[in-house]
Order: sequence, then C-alpha cells, then structure tokens
Amino acid sequence: MGMRLTLRGGREAVIRLIVTTLAVAVGVAVMLGVFSLFNAYQNTTTRQCWECSPTTIRSASASAGGSASSQGPGRPVGLNADGSVDLAAAQQAGAKELWNFSQDFYQGTELRRLDLAALTADAPTLPGMHTVPAPGEYYVSPALSHLLATVPAGELGDRFPGHQVGIIPRAALYSPDELAIVIGHTPQESASRPATEPITAMSTAKEVKGTTTIYRFAFAFGTVALLLPIIIMVGTATRLSAARREERYAAMRLVGATPRQVATVASVESSVGAACGAVLGMLGYLALSSQVAKVNVTGTRFFPSEVSPGLLGYLGVLVLVPVLAAFAAVRSLRRVQYDPLAVSRKATPKPPTVKRLIPLLLGVALFVVAVNMPASSNADGVTYPSLILTMWGVVFAGPWVTMWSSRLLARIGGGAATMLAARRLADDPRATFRTVAGVTVAVFVGTAVAGVLPTAVAAETSGPRAPLTDVLRLRYDMSGEGEKDGLSPDQAAATLHNLRAMPGVSAIPIYVSAAAPGWTPDSGTAPPPGWQPPLDYVSCSEAAAIPALGSCAPGQTVSVIAADELFIDNPLMLHLPVLGYSDIDRTSGSGTAATVPSDTDLGKLQVTTLMVAASNPATLERARTYLDIHAPVLIGMGSPDQWSTNAAGPMTFGEVASVRDEQYRAAQQMIMFVVGLTLFVAGCGIAVATAGSLVERKRPFTLLRLSGTPMRTLRRVVFLESALPLFAVSVLAGLSAYAMAVIAVRSLAKGISMSFPFGTYSVAVSVVVVAALGVILGSMTLLSRMTRSEYARFE
Repeated sequence: MGMRLTLRGGREAVIRLIVTTLAVAVGVAVMLGVFSLFNAYQNTTTRQCWECSPTTIRSASASAGGSASSQGPGRPVGLNADGSVDLAAAQQAGAKELWNFSQDFYQGTELRRLDLAALTADAPTLPGMHTVPAPGEYYVSPALSHLLATVPAGELGDRFPGHQVGIIPRAALYSPDELAIVIGHTPQESASRPATEPITAMSTAKEVKGTTTIYRFAFAFGTVALLLPIIIMVGTATRLSAARREERYAAMRLVGATPRQVATVASVESSVGAACGAVLGMLGYLALSSQVAKVNVTGTRFFPSEVSPGLLGYLGVLVLVPVLAAFAAVRSLRRVQYDPLAVSRKATPKPPTVKRLIPLLLGVALFVVAVNMPASSNADGVTYPSLILTMWGVVFAGPWVTMWSSRLLARIGGGAATMLAARRLADDPRATFRTVAGVTVAVFVGTAVAGVLPTAVAAETSGPRAPLTDVLRLRYDMSGEGEKDGLSPDQAAATLHNLRAMPGVSAIPIYVSAAAPGWTPDSGTAPPPGWQPPLDYVSCSEAAAIPALGSCAPGQTVSVIAADELFIDNPLMLHLPVLGYSDIDRTSGSGTAATVPSDTDLGKLQVTTLMVAASNPATLERARTYLDIHAPVLIGMGSPDQWSTNAAGPMTFGEVASVRDEQYRAAQQMIMFVVGLTLFVAGCGIAVATAGSLVERKRPFTLLRLSGTPMRTLRRVVFLESALPLFAVSVLAGLSAYAMAVIAVRSLAKGISMSFPFGTYSVAVSVVVVAALGVILGSMTLLSRMTRSEYARFE
C-alpha cells in the first residue's frame, strides 16, 4: 500500500517524490564529496615518512682503535666528533647509505631536500624509487621540476648540484604541489657534508605534522556543521505535505489501521524517495568527482586518485539514507500513533519554553572556562565540546527566539499580512525556524572564524615585528653534537663580502664571545659554579640597518644582543628590542642588561647568527641560494612533527610565522569550505521547506485569495514567515559567535587587539542574507500559480 500511495497517489504524490529525491540527492552528493576529501587527507597521513629520522647503528660505548675512538656513547657508528663520517667505520658497521635531510624554502614554501650516497648495492631509497640517484644526478617532485624550468637558476636551481634525471614517484609525495628533491653524491662528498648520518634503512614511520590534529578536528567540526543543514533539508523534503499526510494517516488509524501498519506505510513512502535520491546523489557525485579533486581544503591539493569515498562510503549512503528517512518518518508520526483525533482537529503544538536557552548559555560558560585554563591543562577537552554545544544551542534556541520575535511583530506591526505571519509563527515556531536553521549555523561558524583566526594571523607579523617579516636569519651554532659551531672569521669575512656585493642586500652578522676555558656544554658534566653562557655581540653600525632590533647608546660601537630571541618559533613571544640584553624573559618581556668588554674584537670571533635583508623577493632568493651553496645551515631535522617548532632553519621571520600560521590557515580554510557547503545546502533547504510549506497550505491560501485578499498581501505573509526567523536567529548566532571570539582573543592573546574584518564580513553576510531572501522570493511564483481560482479543488 505504501508503494501504491507513493507511485500512484496522483500528481501531488509524484511532485513530492521528485522534490524529495532531488533534495536527498543534493545532500548525498555533498556528503560523498566531504568523505572523499577526508579519505584523501587520511591517505596523506599514512604515507611513509622518508624524511623522518632513519635507522642508524648506535654505539653502546666508545670503540677501540682507529677513528672510532673519537665516537662517544650513543653517537651513530661511523660519525666522528667533528661531524664528518668515517666511511671505513660506517661500512664495517653495516651502514648502507649516507643520509642528509635538510629543510629549505622558496618564497615562503617549504622545500624538502635529501642528499644521499649509496654505500651498498641495496642502499635504501624513497617509496616508489628503485635506485639511489647516481652522483651528479637528482630526482625532483613535479612541482619543483616546473619551478626549475621557469625560475632563474640564480634564485633556485643553483642550489642543487648535478642535473635532473627523473621525477619522484607519487608514493613518496603528500601532494602534487610538494617541493622535494633527492640528490645523489659520492660517499666522499656526503661524508664531509655536515649533519650527514650513516644509515641502514629509511624510516617506515607515518608522517604526522603539527597540523594533523587541526585537520582532524576541522573535518569533525565541519562534518557536524554540515550534517545539521543536510539533515534538516532531507527531513524537510521527506515531510513535504506532512500536514496532509498526517490527516490521511490519522484517518487510517480512526478506521482501524494499527500503528504498525501506519508506520509501515509512512516508512515506505519516505524510503522510496530517499533511496532514489541516494542513487541519484551517487551518480551526481561521480559526474562531478573530477572537480571535487581540484578543491583545495588543507592548503595543498590531493592526488585525484585518492579523492574517493571508498566502497564503504557508497554502501553506507545506499543503506543508511533510506533507513534514516524511514526512521524520521516513523518518529514524525507520534501524534498520529497515540492521538489521531488531535491531528484531525489540528491541535496547536506546545510553545517552546525559555529552557531552550540553557544549552547555549552552558556552551558559552564552558568556553569561558576553557580559554582561561592554564596552558598545561587539558583545555582541548573542554574547548571542543563547548564549541559544539554552543553551535547546537543556537539551533536549539531558534524556535524560542522565533516565537518571541513573532509576538514582537504582532505588537509593533500592522496590517493583515503582519498579523497572519505573526500568528503562523507563534502557532508553530519549530516548523518555521527549521526552514532557516542551516543559514544560522553558517552565520555562527563564519562569525567565529572571522573573529579569531585573522586576529591570530595578523598579530604575528604586525606591530614591532612587521619590519622583520622579510628578513632572513640563519643560525650556525646548532649543527649537532660534536660539530663545529659557527662560521670561522675567514668564512664569515668571505660570506659577508659576497653577500654585500649583491645589489639590494644587507647582511648583519652576530658574533659569539669566546667560551670560558675548561668546560663546554659538550663536556658531559655539570657546569662549574658561576658559569655563564657566552654572550652574543653585534656591530652597532650594522644593526642600524634593522631599527626594530633596537639602538645603541651614543658613541657605542658594539652591543650585546639577545640572539636566541630571534629564533623563537612563536612570533607572539618575540619581544623587541633585543640590543643591550643578554637574555629576555619570554613571559614578561623583561631583559637582562649586559655590557661588552672594552677589548672585544669582532674580527676574531665566530659568527653564529646571520641576518640578511633584501630589497625584493627575487633578490632574497638569490641571497638564499648563495648561502645554501657557500654557507649552508645544516642541522638535524628530526621528524616533520617537530618542524613546526623548529625555527632554526634558513627562514625569514615571516616564514617562521607562516609555519605556525599554517595551522590557523588550515583550520580557517577547512571551516570556510564547510561554511560554503553549509550555505549551499541551507539554500536548497530553504527552497524545499518554503515550497513544501506552500503546498501544505494550498487550501487556506486559495480561500484567502478567493475571498478577496490581494496577492501582494499573501506574498508579504510568506516573506515575513521566513525572513523574521532568518534575521532574528542569525543575529543571535552572530552575536554569540562574536562574543566568543572576543573572549578568546582577550584571554589567549593579551594585549592584542581584535582584527575583525567588518567590511568583508558585512559584505559576506549581506550576500548570504540576500541570497536566502532571493530563494524565498522565488517561491512567490508557486504561490501565484497554485492559488488561481481555476485550481481551487478540495478533497
């Protein structure tokens, strides 16, 4: 009987089936797209991390004889105290390869470089590669290959010795946009290269970045935010003409049908449309899958072959969507099941109470607690639930806000249209709010993102830090255990001469004072009483090229500088100025003043830090290329999950900030992507709900028109019924999100003013509201057609 009512129930049943199928198809296609992108991201996190620390042979104690005697406990076998590699000892211990990984940058984009030298025929190599590059050859990623062919060699290509012989396979890359290179060397060349390690195997660990948690939360948060409007839209579609159907089901109950029989008929009616929509949605996704693969969600594109929901995704959609539709249909029949007479008499549902504000208030209160928890506490366990609770609280409070808005409209408004709309809203605020619930979710999420993330990003490169954004800084005192730290006076003189010979380049060296004799940090013992670390010095005349560093006293030629502060990975903790201080407290910003001995001769000291400023990006890349060749910064990189907190590489201050900002941008891009999808689904939901509401009330609207009510009055009624909850609850959502953003900024970034993009935000919200109103106004054509006198047919 359910199939007969669905397929042979007349014109109205066919229209309801078509609209339900289309609405479900849109929701299914969107969800399959989200699942596909999430699966693609999951594949990148399970990629073998060939950049991570490889397998080495560690010595348990000092070896006897030969150069091995200079090896300390725990140091890789074959690695000498000065950082060079003893080839004989390494090969004797079973090493298969000399491995040297370093991190470079090109115009703010990370470049992963691996220098290798095979020691055996079975030397390990990257996933998908069968051989190690021969000396003088290198393999590059497709993106880097394109840059090498288009960018002047002095800005990039000259950094890499040899010539390109191939492309790195996809199995070794996390994105088609990744910049990576694997360079082959002779064992002798690699042995003399700082930070080289003899290894036996590549790392088999999975890559985990600092943004992994951000992305996982963003996908989860986005899925919740996206599921709400999809569920609302699909639920609305499956309940098209619900009032008419409830009357029919109530009549069936009154003539003797059992609750089970009625539930079966209702579930079949809903399941048929949902099943057709699921199949159509899958076909729609397959038709658009090539475009989905081009979507940039995490800041880098995915490989197209990895963008797929998988077999489980397809099966889940085919099975769960019809089942959920049937469940929703059965649940909506509670009044029919237990009180069919109330349905026949059209009893007014109970109005929402003020208790609906409790989840919203509780969510905001939990968020205030979370942002004020100490950094060492597990604040994430409170922050995420509070955000979800607040977002759900806005939706849960929507009917109550709609009810009071309608009462206010009835008091201050006038005319027949206002009174009719106010009465309709007051009678069933849940049904009217359901139409615009998806838009309010998008407004909440968009407002919160616009308040917090731009402020976090802007704060790291604004204020006193702004002049340092494009300044390159290199640190030479972190080469590794037992290795020589800093550039010698001769090396420094040659490097500075060549850099300053480049047009538009200025270089500022920072020198380290001679260490106290008798003890060094590498001694393996506790420092003697009263020991102080060596001070860092800079020439006042050279430091004047970057005024943000500070200023010297009149007549002063050399100043102490807190050089360690220049390598903080969090720019918000970079306190300026740094001249005149040996150390700066990163919490309070107060510095420890120090003076320079009168007999200090900078020309005899090693250079541990080098700062380079350039007039434009191309000049900066030429300077970086020169340094990469003649004065490279080579340090033990560890693994990618440490890179976001490793600010010692050859980066500009802006690039240091961008490494941290990657997390903010990742979250922002993910959430804004979800907001866009949410708005699209919400717009479809408004169209479905408005059309369904008009179809359900065809009889009263037709009677009103036949009795002489002007068409413009009926249009105003329909417009006010949708526009009032849209405006009222969107204002509540926007204010709640803005308040939470203000609380977060003031609590987490004290002293930083909120950078809320009012102009862009106002334009975006205006476009969203106008688009939603446009969808509502578009239904007026249906209202005009269905209320014509020639169509006045009643059951």
